[in-house]
Amino acid sequence: MLDDKTSRTARLRAALLWISPVIVIVAAIVAYSASTSKDSKSPNSSAGQMQTISMPLEGMVCVSCAARVKRTLKGMDGVQDVEVNLERREALVRFSPDKVTPDRMESAINALGYKAGKSRAVESQ
Repeated sequence: MLDDKTSRTARLRAALLWISPVIVIVAAIVAYSASTSKDSKSPNSSAGQMQTISMPLEGMVCVSCAARVKRTLKGMDGVQDVEVNLERREALVRFSPDKVTPDRMESAINALGYKAGKSRAVESQ
């Protein structure tokens, strides 16, 4: 009788060791998805105030150049997304105008040794 009770207790402990991390992970995922959905639905969210510009670039000759430009722009506060097209020699930048300006982004590109042309607004899709 004692062995049966000890065996059940051991199985219960083993099951709890497997279930506990799963519960923590599921709770974290639920909390993250809830906070993400609140942010995207919030009327004060800066997502509605985002702008997209196309910025012509000169001096990029390789993929490494394009990656450097992308990394620099993406690292700026207020820049949400960057796509650099080496073939067309341009960058599409989605950003918050409350935090960063096109002139500041152009200056950052020029400081890298490339030449950023005057950016133009791109209509949202």
